[in-house]
Amino acid sequence: MWKYRGKWINSHDDLNPECTDFVYVITYDDGRYYIGKKAVRAIRKKPPLKGYKRSRRIMTNLPFINYQGSHEKVKELTPVAKTIIHQCSKRKAATYLEMEILVRQRAIFRDSYINENIGGKFFRNSLDGLIK
Repeated sequence: MWKYRGKWINSHDDLNPECTDFVYVITYDDGRYYIGKKAVRAIRKKPPLKGYKRSRRIMTNLPFINYQGSHEKVKELTPVAKTIIHQCSKRKAATYLEMEILVRQRAIFRDSYINENIGGKFFRNSLDGLIK
């Protein structure tokens, strides 16, 4: 079960109606963390109704309640706390906030985080060329 600002999130009804994505942190039984983003709603294009020319756009809910993280290592771990940090109405905002938190926490350089990269561009060895 997810928690957001002290409230339990049991379904899409407990999220802000405009929320399409959220940024989260999951704490696992070994004490490590995983920071990520999750899409919870998507706009789907449907064919136009008979007699109309414009396609329809319908908001559909995506499953998230039992989500435990996308990293391979988390399949072996048990989550003890799942916390939503930010709710977003745009995927781009969620991507930015996830990256900002990962950089601020120095997550890819700390063993207490499972994250190994930021945006698929910056990895644990990204500072190997730094001259001190």
